[in-house]
Amino acid sequence: MPVTGGSHAVEETDSHAQRFSRAAIWWLVIYVASALAVAVQRTLFSPENNFLILRTASAHLISGQDLYAAYPAVHADFFKYSPTFAFLWTPFAMLPPVAGYMLWAIACVTTLYAGLLRALPPSQAVVALALSWLAVFGDIQRSQSNALCAGLMILAWAALEREGQWRAALAIAAAAFVKLFPMAAVLLALFHRRRLRFAAILTAVIFVGVALPLLVTPYATLAAQYRSWYAIETHDVAALARYGTGGADLYAGIMGQFRVWWGVEWPHWPTQLAGVVILLAPLMLQRRRFGSRHFRVLFLSSILVFCVLFNHQAESPSYSIAMIGTSIWFAASERATWRAFLMAASLLIVNVASTDLMPRTWYHAWYVPYLVKTIPLIPVWLAMQGELLGIIPNRDPSERAESDERQVTAPEALDQHG
Repeated sequence: MPVTGGSHAVEETDSHAQRFSRAAIWWLVIYVASALAVAVQRTLFSPENNFLILRTASAHLISGQDLYAAYPAVHADFFKYSPTFAFLWTPFAMLPPVAGYMLWAIACVTTLYAGLLRALPPSQAVVALALSWLAVFGDIQRSQSNALCAGLMILAWAALEREGQWRAALAIAAAAFVKLFPMAAVLLALFHRRRLRFAAILTAVIFVGVALPLLVTPYATLAAQYRSWYAIETHDVAALARYGTGGADLYAGIMGQFRVWWGVEWPHWPTQLAGVVILLAPLMLQRRRFGSRHFRVLFLSSILVFCVLFNHQAESPSYSIAMIGTSIWFAASERATWRAFLMAASLLIVNVASTDLMPRTWYHAWYVPYLVKTIPLIPVWLAMQGELLGIIPNRDPSERAESDERQVTAPEALDQHG
């Protein structure tokens, strides 16, 4: 008797894979189209100040001007990134504004896209891309680098999964030259062998990166740039040590919540230290689960959310990193009503409420003063930690799909032998 059931199951599986692959391509189109549209909007119609800051920094580096001085005739606020980032931004700055913004935004969104496609199965990557889109769109509207940093951290995770220590070190170092907090991704190396080798590689890459601007500026000038960078960063820390109810940009993570809601006056470091202990607890108590890819994916999600919740300088666009982490967590988790509720609440409160869909009177009366943007991410991160600690069950949905497929095909195999 001819048997067709087994081949039908294989064809159905291939059909699912092809459908998700096509969906992933469509999301690439959506992300790139969004980047192009934002570039036109934020250069020709409503110029973005942060883009002007980044654009002029490269010229200041090459000409030997202080990167961190005020240039009110050109832009508001200050350049606060590393001299290496100013050097790496040179290709974007050399182009006309529209083209430069386009290339910069495309670099950010495609880095994230590549990271998600390399880190997750196609079906999960498509879900994460869909859930992350609004956060990424808001980030590139402000010409920010958060999507880029998140993408580099995810690419580092994927490289370590494939024993690509050099690629992982390059990704982490590149993200750290943009913003310092992506260095938390170094913890991802604890799951893998040859950790000391990775530490040596990362140190070498960072050393080369620090010296990279010497290609366009003298040593003495570069040393002065690093001193100026340190001065503005320490000034920012001192200024933020006592913030009020926040502004349109500064939300300050959990530290902001403590101050606004409970009037806590203590320094930031006790809260941040407690956060580090909670973050590292699964690494100390669940070493037997290090071999589980699902465990490692959940820890990657946790780090991405942690970098925002415990960053006292977290601004509104910074929350895109936490939303990307939340999207990965939801996409890679077993379906449950409470997870769907937390994901929906995060999308609504963190992303949608930040747009013009939120009435401006509500936005200024309670959304910003009470730092509401942080609230839904706290239970999300605690749920992640509960799952990593084994307190909350969370089975990998891809494993369940494989199990269901084996249950379907097993009777067909029996029929074949019968």
